[in-house]
Amino acid sequence: MNVPTGQLLSILRGLLSEAPHQRALTADQVTDWVGSYSQADGRVLASVLAVAACSESDATALEAQLNAVLALGALADEDSVSYLKELEGRPLPADLSEYVHDILHE
Repeated sequence: MNVPTGQLLSILRGLLSEAPHQRALTADQVTDWVGSYSQADGRVLASVLAVAACSESDATALEAQLNAVLALGALADEDSVSYLKELEGRPLPADLSEYVHDILHE
């Protein structure tokens, strides 16, 4: 089952917001719909979350983005999350490098 296209578009806009608090909030909201995403929805979201995480400057938003990718589980396939390879070896706040490792290697 797919989420309604309007809802998916709203999520994507929030993930790409200029405001860090909005990016974090929307990434947290991604996890609320996990049971409703189709494989295609999951791939799109995982890709956008991964790309956003690679350029994220706000630690709270970055944690929310990586957590959302983890919550997507199998919907976040290897190709969708491959962008996160850019973060490997980069200094990250708190334990976020563990998130990246878990996403890419488990």
